[in-house]
Amino acid sequence: MTKKGLAVIIAAGAVFCMAGAASAATFTAANGVLSIELPNESWTEITDPTRWIALSDGGNLITVDHYSNGEKLPEIQVADAHYVNVYETAFSTQNEVFLITGCVVDAAKIPEVRTAVMSAQILQYDTKLAVQADTAGDITIAPMSGTMYAASSGINVRSGYSTNDQIIGTLSSGTAVTVTGKVQKGGADLGWYQISYNSGTGYVAAQFLASAQPAAVTPTPAPTATPSAERKYTGVTKTIYDSDGDAVTVSEATDGNWYDANGKLYYWVTDYQFTSSDGSQYSTNKPQTGSANEPLGGEIYVFWGNSNQESLTLYSDGYYYSSSGVRYSSNGDGTYSGADGTTLYNYDPVSAAQADNAESDSDDTYNLVSEGSGRPATIVAGGGAFYDENGVTYYNQGDGSFVDEYGDTYWIQ
Repeated sequence: MTKKGLAVIIAAGAVFCMAGAASAATFTAANGVLSIELPNESWTEITDPTRWIALSDGGNLITVDHYSNGEKLPEIQVADAHYVNVYETAFSTQNEVFLITGCVVDAAKIPEVRTAVMSAQILQYDTKLAVQADTAGDITIAPMSGTMYAASSGINVRSGYSTNDQIIGTLSSGTAVTVTGKVQKGGADLGWYQISYNSGTGYVAAQFLASAQPAAVTPTPAPTATPSAERKYTGVTKTIYDSDGDAVTVSEATDGNWYDANGKLYYWVTDYQFTSSDGSQYSTNKPQTGSANEPLGGEIYVFWGNSNQESLTLYSDGYYYSSSGVRYSSNGDGTYSGADGTTLYNYDPVSAAQADNAESDSDDTYNLVSEGSGRPATIVAGGGAFYDENGVTYYNQGDGSFVDEYGDTYWIQ
């Protein structure tokens, strides 16, 4: 594993035990293998098929992944525009690795999530067995004859009895297989079954096969549109676009879904993607049609509400775009509104908030001239930034220059 960014803590081969707050709640895995001191009772286990264990308080997240020795470990997760901090700790033996990750959305929760991650304790090791190479020649297949079932979906069938062997297929939940043997070394089970697969032989880890077929899972029905006469709205609306660039205005309802003026149902899939009830895809970013939308200038650097930086580039359609493709428009007051509902700032909002608590010096005035066009501007200090007579915001670069909210550079005359 390699370090991919800041705000990540790695500790391997050691157990950390830190006392939680008085309101902490102890989580113990159902199989008794691991425990974590959670910050409070609002944290509960949630269903996430991609994780061994997932815990959340509705926003912040703690996950546990479990790997056999020899399995490829993932790259370390890093903080991004969504998570302000990520904390990760790892515990390992010669046979297995436990990876505990805390992802923090609310900066105020950083200390308690960090403490929870570091409080993880492994109560039982060797829950997965590492398969050793058959160097001594004592690997045997104890004959069996019976039917077993895939305990979940996406179970790998391999060419051999090791996670290093080639994957030759997968099993979906409930799939019946004929078991022909149990892999043993020196008479001890190694945790693998030999099965008949595609007119040949395959191997499946024993923990993923069950003697009884798992109960069928009834899918949760998709929400249906309620009659408009009964529907209540929150007052929040968004403009979304189909693949042709045609706009649709949708309104958020109290049932958590979105509807257009005709009552058609829409689901908010991601920050800027929607899917309608008929399966059509929509985006809050309007597709470009006709002539190409080209960047007009260099990047400008703005801030998220937590002081993390982002870069925006002005394009020929008059909008700014982030590195992830989200469209932003300037509000003329030092803020930028994104098509996904987010707001970026041309100044560090944390520092600005602190400056707002102090009286600004109204005599702090500068006469400037634009580096590019030669346009003059007179600016006056106020609220952590500077403003001209048109309300355009300027930011002091500390070297005799200022940058306005459009990214243009000015120098003191």
